[in-house]
Amino acid sequence: MKYWKQGFYEEPIDGSVEIAEEHYQELLAGQSAGLLIVESKAGIPILQEYKPTLEEIRNQKLGSLREYDVSESVNQLSIDNVSGWLSKSIRVGLMNSISIERKAGRSETSIWLGDTQFILSIEKAINMLQEIELYALACYNVTQRHINSINQLYTKEEIEAYNFKTGYPGKLSFTG
Repeated sequence: MKYWKQGFYEEPIDGSVEIAEEHYQELLAGQSAGLLIVESKAGIPILQEYKPTLEEIRNQKLGSLREYDVSESVNQLSIDNVSGWLSKSIRVGLMNSISIERKAGRSETSIWLGDTQFILSIEKAINMLQEIELYALACYNVTQRHINSINQLYTKEEIEAYNFKTGYPGKLSFTG
C-alpha cells in the first residue's frame, strides 16, 4: 500500500489517504505520459492534463517566432542558384574589406557563400551587400512587428492562432 498527502509515502502520515497499488501504478504511468498528479477535492491523487498559462503560451509562440527568424525560411539568399546566408558580422566585415580593396585600386573581390567562391566586381559586391542589409532590416522590422502583435494578444486562442510567418520579404536571388 501507498499513502498520499500532497505526495506519496510508504507509511501513513497524519491526514494521508490510502492508495491501492494499482491506482499508484496508474498515476505513475500517467505522469510518465506527461500528465500531472494533482489532488482532488476529496484529497485523493488524480491525473490531470497540464494546461499552460497565458504567459507560457505567449513565451512559446515568441520562442517559435525567434527560431523562425533565424531559420533558412528567413535567412537565406542565393547567388547563381547557390543558397546560403551572410550573417551581420560577415556582411560588415565584407563591406569593410571591400572598401579597403576599392581604395587599394582593386576592381574585383570575392564573396563566399558556403564553400562556393564568387568573383565579383567591387561595385556589384557592394550593391549586393547593401541589398542584403536592406533585406535583413526589412525582416527585422517584420519580426519586431510580430513580437509586438503577440504581446498585445490576451487570450490563449488568439496567441495560438497567430501566424507569424507572414509579411516577410521575398528571398534575394543574385547572379554572379
